[in-house]
Amino acid sequence: MARSESDKEDLIADATSLVERAEYDCVLNATKANKITTVGFRRDDSLSLYFEQDPFYQFDSNGLLRRSYEKGFLYRSQGDTLAKLDRHRSETKTTLQRSDLSETQLAEFRQRMRQHLTALLQFLHSGDYNRLRCISERGDIDQRTISALQTILTHEVPFLAGRIAGRK
Repeated sequence: MARSESDKEDLIADATSLVERAEYDCVLNATKANKITTVGFRRDDSLSLYFEQDPFYQFDSNGLLRRSYEKGFLYRSQGDTLAKLDRHRSETKTTLQRSDLSETQLAEFRQRMRQHLTALLQFLHSGDYNRLRCISERGDIDQRTISALQTILTHEVPFLAGRIAGRK
């Protein structure tokens, strides 16, 4: 793992694993401030969403949450909860401390995530949006994103993908 990181300045250019991607300048209900939101699909139709640099959510092709980055913490699915990964850096190494979310913490995380996704869905549904850039062979990324968000938001419990194993 890298000892130092910097924000990606251009997700449209850098996120090449997202074969179709778009960038929106949007005002989301939760913040009332403009945010650059980047959406992208992998070849298997899994969706990734970046609200500026934080938060970020990655879903599998069924719309179940695989991993996330929120408020400086990495999260990965354990199937029935999320593992919260806290980076600790020193001059010589970077370590990750893992703790699994309690039921209450998981419910709070899910509520925050749903607020972001609902705000983005409402923004796209309005039809009054500014797509800044787009890389899409199919040309239907706006509708694809709406459909994927609707699927994701229908998931109650479980809303998490299967366990993502950590490094050994």
